Amino acid sequence: MSSPIQLDVGGTIFKTSKSTLTRFDGFFKTMLETSVPVEQNQSGHIFIDRDPTHFQVILNFMRDGDVDLPDSEDTVKKISREANFYLLEGLMELCSRKLEVPEPESISKMKFLETDDDALRAIVYTEKPVLIFYYSIDYAVTGTVSFPWDNDNDHCVDIFKLLKKYETEFDIHFQKGERDPEDNDHWMFCIYYKNRTIADEKFPKSSRRFDTIMQQCIGIIERYKRSENN
Repeated sequence: MSSPIQLDVGGTIFKTSKSTLTRFDGFFKTMLETSVPVEQNQSGHIFIDRDPTHFQVILNFMRDGDVDLPDSEDTVKKISREANFYLLEGLMELCSRKLEVPEPESISKMKFLETDDDALRAIVYTEKPVLIFYYSIDYAVTGTVSFPWDNDNDHCVDIFKLLKKYETEFDIHFQKGERDPEDNDHWMFCIYYKNRTIADEKFPKSSRRFDTIMQQCIGIIERYKRSENN
């Protein structure tokens, strides 16, 4: 059995085996299996001039081929930098996957209607009130979606916030609508309940006004529901 190898990483001593250090291609395999000069300290330990804070993670990865990374984005970035120094591609890949920004939950809930037939089915085949946002695309300038402006907060309307606020009351859909050449951020919205049109409105430039309209529509729908139960 080979003697353990002792590493002096930035002043902290780590003890491991040659088989662990040479398991993966990279810094240590090159150091221990080629003629590259190895720097040692006065005690004969292999000296590595790096911060030792995350070296235990480096060692654990080399032992097992996998490692649990912390939730802290800043810490994972630091581990990734160390993995890059030690040329451990597998650990760099783990860090990259950990740092991937998850898709906002609301995106998965966004439902798009491609045709008028899709819209008709969405309206007819549900017991829940239906809210359809008709968004516009500025093809002449950028070819991108133009979001409605909210004068109350001096920025574009937060669509995800609207989804979260009204998703329990409505089955919400989005459909591309006709663009108004006189209004760059022209959106419309319609509310339907059991084949009744409750609202057919241009999106107001005030979030408070929009909330007022929505509450009025919810009140109308509640009255319809009560009349159905009588």
